[in-house]
Amino acid sequence: MKLKLRGLPRIFSTGIDKASNYSIVLSGASMFIVAVITTYEVILRRLFDSPTTWVFAVSLFIMVWFVLLSAAFGLKAGRQITVDFIIIIFSQRTRAALGILTHLVSLIFIMTIGYYGLRMCMEAYTKGITSMGLLLYPQWLLYLCFPVTMGLYGLQAIRILADEITNLQSGELIKKDGWKDDPRLVLALFVSSMIVGILLMKINKAAGLIVLTLSLMLGGVPVFAALGCSGVAGLFFIFRGFQSLPIVPVIIEETLHNFVLLAIPMFIMGGVILYKCGVGERTYDFASKWLSSLPGGLGVGTVIACGLFSAMVGVSTAVAAAIGLVAIPSLVARGYPKELAYGCVAGGALGVLIPPSAGLIVYGFFTNTSVGTLFAAAFIPGFMIVTLFSLYVIFYCLISRKYEKATVSWKERILSLKGAMPGLLTPFFVLGGIYSGIFTPTEAAAVLVIYSMIVAFLYKKMNWGTFVDILRESATLGSMIMMIIVGAMVLANVIGHLRVARMLAEWLGTSGIPHWQVIGGLFILYIILGMFLDGLAITVLTIPVLYPLMPTLGIDVIVFGVVLMMFVETALLTPPVGLNLFMVKAITGDTLWPIMKGNLPFAALLLLGAIILFLFPEVALWLPKILGV
Repeated sequence: MKLKLRGLPRIFSTGIDKASNYSIVLSGASMFIVAVITTYEVILRRLFDSPTTWVFAVSLFIMVWFVLLSAAFGLKAGRQITVDFIIIIFSQRTRAALGILTHLVSLIFIMTIGYYGLRMCMEAYTKGITSMGLLLYPQWLLYLCFPVTMGLYGLQAIRILADEITNLQSGELIKKDGWKDDPRLVLALFVSSMIVGILLMKINKAAGLIVLTLSLMLGGVPVFAALGCSGVAGLFFIFRGFQSLPIVPVIIEETLHNFVLLAIPMFIMGGVILYKCGVGERTYDFASKWLSSLPGGLGVGTVIACGLFSAMVGVSTAVAAAIGLVAIPSLVARGYPKELAYGCVAGGALGVLIPPSAGLIVYGFFTNTSVGTLFAAAFIPGFMIVTLFSLYVIFYCLISRKYEKATVSWKERILSLKGAMPGLLTPFFVLGGIYSGIFTPTEAAAVLVIYSMIVAFLYKKMNWGTFVDILRESATLGSMIMMIIVGAMVLANVIGHLRVARMLAEWLGTSGIPHWQVIGGLFILYIILGMFLDGLAITVLTIPVLYPLMPTLGIDVIVFGVVLMMFVETALLTPPVGLNLFMVKAITGDTLWPIMKGNLPFAALLLLGAIILFLFPEVALWLPKILGV
């Protein structure tokens, strides 16, 4: 009997982990299938004028399942986006105690989705409700994702909670002196801040929501759950209690059943394929050899390589990883200061700004703006930033003379071009298809996946193990982003009903405050937020409120989208939450100070670019006008 009792936890843990592992691979495989059938649709429609009647519906059906099915593995692997710059100062014992509480808070959102999603599923089943559109299927098949996926997430959370409680009771966790090792004090502060936010809703609804959201995020609750729990609390305490909660899975289904957002996981998958098959290294080899004759040519080549790879991948941290692994050792070996090498990699990684950008797709979703137009608007500003970075590297090297000039033959240059050509054609192939009208941005993302697979086979980098790893990694990254959007939309629903944006617009219209001062305040706000929050969190927190104010402030929504991406890129370079900085730290093992020091000039140049765009908006608007998008 004792053996059975000891075996049960192990069997439970192993079973849940296996289920999460299988679910992430299944999720990634389903998105790969979406890419295949969407490309098939493009071919049939464009070459044979014979569009399908089922691809659109099947793709969106898979999209809803894909996002939620990946969540449990993200929890297991610790791949959820959190704001951890405060909690990392605590001892391991305090962090473990706080982690238990944050998991319990996250379960509030998960259980709300699962329970009311189950009710939706049962109602659709008993009433025989079918989908709307050309392809009809029982609607309960779609709604079944809520109880199934959230049930798996809940079981994974219970498994992790049990491990954390065991670790906390073991007494083996590293301690610190003083209040940092007092879990009771930290937990009391965390719970008190949540209670203050809830009570404040009775006095000022919007202020209460802000306090509660920030309390949850700063306490270490994953960003998606912090946003979602705040939205659930707003629905419960501000509106009609439990009667208002059935809207939560409805909001999620309407959010994910969206053809524009479908582009995000597919662009990420295409980028992961290119990253895994060595396109980053070949791009760096090409750029560094062709620019070797310039002063600081290897540094300029690194910046250009980051820009080119950003136009393929769309995720800045992936660009920093792919280029940094090759470029940083080469730069340091050639006599470049390590600070400059760090800046060329972390600063040059502009995947959020240069299209195709997942950040611009999210912004387009929240502002109901054409993604194709945003991509076109970001092209010249992206080129401008790369040029500013390159000029900085050239002048730095001319003044300091701290670099070794490389000698490269034309034969080596031609060979590097030949090796990099399949990858270099990627942005022209994808973006050219969008602007020529051959396919939409979402269809372009699907075509990117298929083209990236072809490139991987050309480079002989694809095998079954690599393919499964790609499915797992792309599904994890895609779900991380989409789950934050899910939580944000639940919170945005509450904010929308409170008419916060409308009240702010009316106040700005009657306050007499010059618009340039308000815009200057927004600049400062984004700089401060960028020091503490992830770029996606900044977007989903601010845009639902700021977007309705843009006409009042005389801000062009297209220009502001590009400017926002520059602030997001700046956020990746500013401590304590600069993800590109930590990526370079992981690559080099160096301390954070020289990495920060090397990236400050690049962050300043990004802010300069944002100011230039506001003063001269035509820099962003010229190309969309020329292309007619």
